Amino acid sequence: MTEAAQSEAKLREYLRRATVGLQEERRRVRELTDRLAEFESRPAVGPDAVAVIGMACRWPGGIDTPDALWRALVEGRDCLSPFPTDRGWDVDGLYDPEPGVPGRCCVREGGFLTDASAFDAAFFGYTPDESAGTDPQQRLLLHTAWEAVESAGIDPLSLGGSATGVFVGLTPQGYAGSDGGRERPEEGTDYLAVGTLPSAASGRISYFLGLHGPALTVDTACSSSLSALHLARQALLTGECSLTLAAGVTVIAVPDVFLEHSRLSALARDGRTKPFSAKADGGNWAEGVGVLLLERLSDAERLGHPVLAVLRGSAVGQNGTSNGLAVPNGPGQQRVMERALADAGLKPADVDFVEAHGTGTPLGDVMEAEAMLRVYGHDRDAERPLLFGSVKSNFGHTQSASGMAGVMKTVLALTHGTVPATLHCEPQINTVERSHGTLRAVPESVPWPETDGPRRAAVTALGAGGTNGHVIVEQPERPAWSWSSAPSDRGAPTMPWILSAKDPEALRGQARKLLAHLDGHQEQSCLDIAYSLAVTRSAFPHRAAVVGTRTQLVAGLRALADGEPSGPALVTGRARTAKTVLVCSAPPVAPLVFDRLPWEWPVFTTVVGGIEEELRPFVSVPTTGVLRSGGDEVPSAVESFALSVAAARLWRRFGVRPAVFLGQDGPGRWAAAYLRRTCTWEAALEGLIAGRDPSADLSPAPSTAGLIPLPPIGPSDGERSAPAQQLAEAFVAGVRLDWAEVYAGLGAVRVPLPTYAFRDDHHWSVV
Repeated sequence: MTEAAQSEAKLREYLRRATVGLQEERRRVRELTDRLAEFESRPAVGPDAVAVIGMACRWPGGIDTPDALWRALVEGRDCLSPFPTDRGWDVDGLYDPEPGVPGRCCVREGGFLTDASAFDAAFFGYTPDESAGTDPQQRLLLHTAWEAVESAGIDPLSLGGSATGVFVGLTPQGYAGSDGGRERPEEGTDYLAVGTLPSAASGRISYFLGLHGPALTVDTACSSSLSALHLARQALLTGECSLTLAAGVTVIAVPDVFLEHSRLSALARDGRTKPFSAKADGGNWAEGVGVLLLERLSDAERLGHPVLAVLRGSAVGQNGTSNGLAVPNGPGQQRVMERALADAGLKPADVDFVEAHGTGTPLGDVMEAEAMLRVYGHDRDAERPLLFGSVKSNFGHTQSASGMAGVMKTVLALTHGTVPATLHCEPQINTVERSHGTLRAVPESVPWPETDGPRRAAVTALGAGGTNGHVIVEQPERPAWSWSSAPSDRGAPTMPWILSAKDPEALRGQARKLLAHLDGHQEQSCLDIAYSLAVTRSAFPHRAAVVGTRTQLVAGLRALADGEPSGPALVTGRARTAKTVLVCSAPPVAPLVFDRLPWEWPVFTTVVGGIEEELRPFVSVPTTGVLRSGGDEVPSAVESFALSVAAARLWRRFGVRPAVFLGQDGPGRWAAAYLRRTCTWEAALEGLIAGRDPSADLSPAPSTAGLIPLPPIGPSDGERSAPAQQLAEAFVAGVRLDWAEVYAGLGAVRVPLPTYAFRDDHHWSVV
């Protein structure tokens, strides 16, 4: 090889290496750019608080909503009930009035759910065997997680793929022999391995909703749900999650917890928990589930989500080495209270009320009262005492769910400005008596103390393994939902109320729940209800829509609830999955017709205004506009053509892209040809003005077999708005609509509505 050839080869090799190196550097730059973009897109982490934006629950006494919980609290209701007879327990054989008898229980009542076995298997895609093989704790979590998201005004299915985390406090309760000490039942056996796995409780929610954030199940005994809440809050503040579900659940599948504590003489003889009372003689067990949907406060305010309360601070801590693993420890409780206050940046005197653990045991209540006195007794006098109480007086100790019960009670108390009574708390223990008024139990409901700042409270949960939790909850700056004190539909277009479900019975149930809701919420406007039904609820195959005045809307709902398939204000059907076809036609041209077009609808006037500008080079457009003149200045064919094109563009604004356009008359056929792009705007108008029939000039229209026909946008019939009726028909047929665009410019706001009407089929594996 010559010297020149060698030099050329070296140069080529150098250029090759340089090119490879340059490509590698470009790849690294792209990676760094992508990582920077990802970092910049993450929410800023800094000083912020966490908002409670949704709640759902099941508690003893038939309590199935937060509103029902509040009614029970302010009424001072005792929610205990006899032992359940549908779980395979030998109810009669379990009882012995004397405590301390092995294998027997000295009480016959507890805080039981009325529907612990209920599950809408079809909604979640479960077979009967899989449902029976799934721990009822996990089944209840699915129901209430869905409801918590809906209660926040968010479509649950819209969260798929989001960085939403799930944090569940749960302790296994021996369902279907899963504690290893019982023979497994045959029913549901194939599913019990996963169905009773604690980790599946959180994972099951993420799986169903398609969530990509962390899913953790936490077991710190009776502080489990506050531990879960603390982790959920931290995940938001660090930017790890965009939303979090925090939950606690207990379903007592087997009576062992009653038998063991009766043997230890730890149950109250009358079954009533007497928190902080000198007559306290033990507690009682209960079950329940509570779920909170959490979001950073700044995000909730930016997105317009309801802020029910603010989690200002939280802490979880351990007793460490003490006088017993399962024995309450005063110093450990004090530490976690002080850490939560420090996390919130508050002084003890800033807190008005503590929802205490308060199990009704003489030793535990005294230690907790001493801890509260040492922490919250600073800078406080008898004129502004620390109020405290415990929801366990109403329905017993819900174990892993107890912290969530306390938080939900506290959120409701902050909202309503009332501290509910703690039952059976008198006469009070000596610690309260010698606090000289610094601590004050609440034997009767009282108004929330007036202060210069927002209402604030704290919630405590103490775990038998030594893990304690404490959270500081604060009243938000403004009410969670904002709507006028009276319906303000004047000037607003009539819009349909839409409902959907996964089966016909659930659809009727949706109507019944909405009717019951309307009775107590007359202040909500028809427009706001319509908007909220459209943008905050998932769309399912079985659908219905009601249209008209408020009276007609209610009548349509009643017809639906009664099982009627149709009516003057009601449209029902099963949605299809298919493309759409728009038939271009126009109403008879007359001033009366144009007066009844939906001019009160901002999006309609915007679309028409754009078309009128495009018509100016071809026709003389009156100052009142093409479709508003009602005179002879504009040829009727042009008016019909413009209305057909307006309808098509309106559907496009609503997210609908028809696959086929057809025309019924000359103007309609020219409009369809233009919309199919088989002729230009200019050619369509020239042919239209010349009076030619487009059929001879254009290719045949495509087939419409299997397509969903879109109703044309036309004039109202005097009672119902045409767009409302046409949107209702399109929704029921299965057309996917961009409801945010439909309601753009109408000034509608989200309002609270009832959640999904789940079926309550019985599923339980009896050992």
